[in-house]
Amino acid sequence: MYVCMSELLRDRDFSDCAAIMEQTSDNNDLQSDSPNISWPLRRRGGRGPRVTEPDHDNSPKGHTNGNVNPSLYNRENLPWQEKALDGISLRAFLLGISLGVGTVTTALLAYHQEQIWRAPFFLAALSLFHFLEYYVTAAYNTRYANISAFLLSQNGQAYNIAHTAALAECILTSIFLPTWQISLSRPSVVAFGCMMIVVGQVTRSIAMAQAGTNFNHTVQTRKNQGHELVTSGIYGYLRHPSYFGFFWCG
Repeated sequence: MYVCMSELLRDRDFSDCAAIMEQTSDNNDLQSDSPNISWPLRRRGGRGPRVTEPDHDNSPKGHTNGNVNPSLYNRENLPWQEKALDGISLRAFLLGISLGVGTVTTALLAYHQEQIWRAPFFLAALSLFHFLEYYVTAAYNTRYANISAFLLSQNGQAYNIAHTAALAECILTSIFLPTWQISLSRPSVVAFGCMMIVVGQVTRSIAMAQAGTNFNHTVQTRKNQGHELVTSGIYGYLRHPSYFGFFWCG
């Protein structure tokens, strides 16, 4: 710029000035390896010293004019797909709410000796089970961590009917037949049932974790590439620990 101004004052030729500016810019680009960054000048309030501010582009890669480049993202994570992040987060959130509300409600009803405490306890235990199904899969067999890993609707109609009938029976007997329910559910029986829920859930989660990529919610009819027979850990003591845990937890 200073070279241009000196030439301009001497020759008064604007065309030569433009040529000199272009040549000077080219020489600076060749001599510098740093990126070409513009530093606009700004006056505060129209007066005072000029302040330089860097003209940085803070937009993340893949964004052009406010638009997201879809090629940078896995299409399976987009809405309405098998691994849609919104579907996974929504299901995990609702299961967490159900677990929290069910646990607090169970504690309050049991404290006031209300027989219907079994209903929210059932929902809390069921919510924990379905959440851990996805969580353990995502942690140890990430390839199959999709929405179906929650097992909310993948177990078939019979599974949903069985749980709905069990919940309805618990609520109806608690309201209309509390004495009969108490006679069948003595404290020792309730304690044993709670213990089996814990044992079953822990056993199944450990089995899924130790099997790793060899575990799948879909029954396999043939050996796939990379599958190995797991004989260590809990599989050294139980032949089907995941089924064992699922049975006693249920």
